[in-house]
Amino acid sequence: MRFLLTHFRFALAAVIAFAFITGAIVWLSPSNSALSPQEANWLRYFPRDYLESRNHFREDCERHLASSSDFCRRFYVASPTDPDLTIDYGFFTEGGDRLLVLQSGIHGSEAATGAAVQELVFRKFLSRLLKRHIDVLFIHALDPYGFKYVRRTDEFNVNLNRNFVIGANYHNLRNPDYERLRSLFEPKGPVSSAWGSSLSVYWNFLVQLFSDRFDSTSLSNGLDSGQYSHPDGINFGGVQPSQQVAFLRATLSPIFATPYKKIIFLDFHTGLGRDGELAVIKGIEPPPQLMREFAGLIGGHESDGIVIHSGGDVGFFPTSGDVIDFVPTLATSPSGRVLALTMEYGSMGSDVASQLDSAARIILENETHYYPCDASHEAPCVKIRSNFQEMFYPSTDVWRVKVMREAELVFSLLLTWETPTTSSARPQH
Repeated sequence: MRFLLTHFRFALAAVIAFAFITGAIVWLSPSNSALSPQEANWLRYFPRDYLESRNHFREDCERHLASSSDFCRRFYVASPTDPDLTIDYGFFTEGGDRLLVLQSGIHGSEAATGAAVQELVFRKFLSRLLKRHIDVLFIHALDPYGFKYVRRTDEFNVNLNRNFVIGANYHNLRNPDYERLRSLFEPKGPVSSAWGSSLSVYWNFLVQLFSDRFDSTSLSNGLDSGQYSHPDGINFGGVQPSQQVAFLRATLSPIFATPYKKIIFLDFHTGLGRDGELAVIKGIEPPPQLMREFAGLIGGHESDGIVIHSGGDVGFFPTSGDVIDFVPTLATSPSGRVLALTMEYGSMGSDVASQLDSAARIILENETHYYPCDASHEAPCVKIRSNFQEMFYPSTDVWRVKVMREAELVFSLLLTWETPTTSSARPQH
């Protein structure tokens, strides 16, 4: 009986998710009501595209330079097709004893929202953070190719947030669930229609389900955890460190060598979790004391849309090669002074139907990338790419206002982050 109920619920979820993605059911999200002046201003922070966002970042960065220790720099990402892909970054200090690092765009399709939060911090919080003895490092668009061309991956189909693997021989890691379900995750051939291709994906879900080879856990582990064997597949982690690994190592290591008492690294994402909710996701082994301290600042705001999770919580998943597990390894002693966290603004939901919907959109976007539509019949691919972009960068004012409201709260709370009392000396830069 439990077997039948479980499979029935999962099948029902698949049907509902299919209805949503194909438009058979219209999602009744809150209508955009009249915006306050503050909310209207928040919406201006959301860029149209990579180039607009980069221009805004460069202008904000140059405008805030105030000392010889401050800098605005750019790292050119080598590309065989586009010579103008840069990771832009800026560092600001007044000799603080703590450091805050804000990174956007490790997933290109999610970069715009993180960049909007960075612009908010530049314009409203940077000077106040510096006065609280908190230095700030901004890293804009770690995956500029994905941001520019609306892909979650880099130019070589590498999911950069599966590429920061600690230790050698990571390319030998195996994902048995991906191997078992690979035919489901990598359909072959050009799509003939968005509706028909969606139907095919959900039909395959159901076939796997009723053959007892498929459940929500195997879907999540297989699709999301990362795989290192199939370069054209989903969430491919690469077979060698990306340029971005070298960039972060070269950029963060000397700054982390400054004797900061505490460092917080925030990596901004979108997509996973409840609509408009900010999920703060811990890494594998966050330093206990600093995690408690951060939770004391941010926790208790569930009613404001901010929750703290681990990768093993329901609706989330652990991954290999996550940047938040890599960053703390770049700090010299003492240990436990770097807390790296994922800041995930939800847009799709965390229930089974939402997970299936998300999976289908990712699968179809990858398929259209490798099997493009015929030039005379572009409409299906346009629709699929639009669904994919909307998943990671919702266009509604309601969602974007939620993001800004939660960001305002987070950085207002970070202004109360206390100066360590173990020493009154401030590090020299």
